[in-house]
Amino acid sequence: MKYLICYDIPEDDVRGKIVRYLEEFAFRLQYSVFSCNADAKTAALIWQDLLQIVAESDKGSVLMSPLCKSCEKNLRLSGKPLEEEKGFMIV
Repeated sequence: MKYLICYDIPEDDVRGKIVRYLEEFAFRLQYSVFSCNADAKTAALIWQDLLQIVAESDKGSVLMSPLCKSCEKNLRLSGKPLEEEKGFMIV
């Protein structure tokens, strides 16, 4: 299943940790938005890792949402993603 991961973290060091972690396996769509493919077990591990990292932030937040096939087909992105990946319609 495809997952959309977004974050809003004001602290540079914590944000850097999130970015380095996500860049290992996810595609960067925008500066604070990534997508990845994962099974349920892997997604749960990713979520736990993200929670551990964002816990270092006083005001940071992270969102991880599954995208069903129908939702994935209807996802729209205006402009060019930072990294190319199949499955998203760019308008």
